[in-house]
Amino acid sequence: MKNKQNFLFLAFLIELIFLFYRKNELGIYLSAIALSGAGLFLSIYPYFLVKKSKVPCEELFLEHNHPKPQSASKIKGFIWLAFGLFAGIFAIWLNYHMRKFPIDINQSDIIPFIEDVFLKRWENGIAVYSVFDGFGYGAFHPNYMPFHWLSFLVSFFFGFDHRWMLFFIYLMATAIYTHVLLRNFVSVKRILLLLFLPFLLVFSILESQGKDAVHTIEILIMGYYLLLGLSLFSKYALVQAVGMLLPLLSRYSFVFWLPVHFFSWLKTQPKRFLWVSISGLGLLALFLGPFLYQTPTMFVGFNANYMVAALREWGGQSWQQPGDDPFQLFHGMGVASWYYKLYPGSLEDKINALNLSLLMVSVLSMIGLMILTPRIKKVLSPNMFSLLSLKFMLTLFYAFVTIPYLYLNWVPLVLSVVILSRLAEPNNLHNKNV
Repeated sequence: MKNKQNFLFLAFLIELIFLFYRKNELGIYLSAIALSGAGLFLSIYPYFLVKKSKVPCEELFLEHNHPKPQSASKIKGFIWLAFGLFAGIFAIWLNYHMRKFPIDINQSDIIPFIEDVFLKRWENGIAVYSVFDGFGYGAFHPNYMPFHWLSFLVSFFFGFDHRWMLFFIYLMATAIYTHVLLRNFVSVKRILLLLFLPFLLVFSILESQGKDAVHTIEILIMGYYLLLGLSLFSKYALVQAVGMLLPLLSRYSFVFWLPVHFFSWLKTQPKRFLWVSISGLGLLALFLGPFLYQTPTMFVGFNANYMVAALREWGGQSWQQPGDDPFQLFHGMGVASWYYKLYPGSLEDKINALNLSLLMVSVLSMIGLMILTPRIKKVLSPNMFSLLSLKFMLTLFYAFVTIPYLYLNWVPLVLSVVILSRLAEPNNLHNKNV
């Protein structure tokens, strides 16, 4: 069985290879299939692994966290020392890229947009979601959700580089992840391997896509999704609600997964459904309500400038020759390049067709999973089903995303890390609901 579990680690390595080290190595078709296929494998294979083994899911995947740390005190000290070493390498490497690539609106407008629109408006008492006219997008309501920018108030008021917030948020999420590992595992080798995975992911980003790492805030979003994945295994309704709220009010790509997640609870865990829903709605009102009160029309035309941005990227970069394949589309990520090459019509026709496909894939996968939920949950335990269905739907979502920026594809890989961290250690089959 252990050898069969290793296929999940292999799938994660394939994701890393085709996203960071050999992107587009096999061309736009096979590379995209390899990357998305590995992600889908990670989300589907555990079902067949459990079904074929004919043992309860809890014997192969940790459904709950142990109430007390399983590791001895001296092991804990060694693991936290390793954590500190990896964190130090992360900080030095990130700082190197921050110095090499200063914030530049010509490279990316994400961080300048956050500072000039959200942070300065907050400082000056201006409604942050009132209509803004600038950055070449015309007049529109700023379209970053609250947790996309709120954490940068810390760096803004204390006067340090905003990009350090990426480090702090991701490191906080990884520290919680490490704490969970120490609760669930005894073997030092096992804990070290699993501890290294989230750092391997950011090290791969800094090695091959360092410029994107410091011109975007995607590492922060990865931290949110790592917390979401971990929260699914918590017994506390508030923890689960916070885990869902962070990505919901930032990079809300997982919104089509929420009905699947809550539907799976409705019959089997109605009390959990109720308390997480109440907690989530309360937090949503707390963090979104004041902005809606200030600007009731904040969601009107919220993504109206998306087509403008899409047409810019699908039209190619300013430094490209006319007729060249658009730079952002042809990295072997997703199917956008397929639509550009194969779908007839104008650029707007191609983009609209891809957007419609994204919607259809998201809705159909949501409905399909909801229909199959009773059958799947006969094999998979509830929390593992939620995690695997999230990975499945996010992989499909990013495969069909309109502008397949490389950094967008980092997010699904952090869920791969959580999946691997739930593989049960031999003789560690506690899995009591605590």
